[in-house]
Amino acid sequence: MTSEVLRERYAHRFRAHDTDGDGWVSQDDFVRRARQLVDGLGEPADSARAKALVDGVRESWRSIADIAGVPVDGRIDEERFVAALAGAYDSGIVADIMRPSVAAHVALVDRDGNGRVDEGEFVAAQQAAGIGADDARTAFSLLDRDKDGMLAISEWQSAVLEFYTSTGSDVPGVRVLGMKAG
Repeated sequence: MTSEVLRERYAHRFRAHDTDGDGWVSQDDFVRRARQLVDGLGEPADSARAKALVDGVRESWRSIADIAGVPVDGRIDEERFVAALAGAYDSGIVADIMRPSVAAHVALVDRDGNGRVDEGEFVAAQQAAGIGADDARTAFSLLDRDKDGMLAISEWQSAVLEFYTSTGSDVPGVRVLGMKAG
C-alpha cells in the first residue's frame, strides 16, 4: 500500500504539471511543461532532444492516463492522478512510467552529451522547471556526493526516480523535484 509520504509527493507533482492551474492535468499540461523546459534552456523546439523530451512526457502521460482509466486526450484531477501513481507504485511500475520523461529531461540538460552536468547546467534546468536557484543549488550539493562539481546523469535520474518510489525523507529527489525535505 502506498504511504502518505508518497501520496503527498504525487500531489506535489500534480500541482507542478497543472500548468494552467485549472485543477486538472492532461497531455497538454505535460507537453506544455516540457516546452517550458526546452524554452528555458534555449533549446530549439525542433531539435532531436526537444522532440525526445516531448515524446518522453507523452509516453509517461499515456501510461498514467491508462492506469487512471481515461483516454489519452482526457484529463485527470488531483485525486485520480495521485491514485493512478499510487496504483502504479503498488504494482511496482511507477519508475517505469516516469522513466521516459525523466531520461529525456536529463539528456536535454546534458548539453555536450558526456553523461555529466555541472552546477550551472543543473541550476539552469531546475530554474526552467520552476525551482528556485537556492533550492537547485542545495539539490545539486546533495547529488554531488564526491563533491567534484559534476553530477552524473545516471545519479540525477536515479534520484528523481527515487522521489516516486522511496518513502525516506532524506531522498535527494525530494529536493530535485522542488519539495522541502522533512
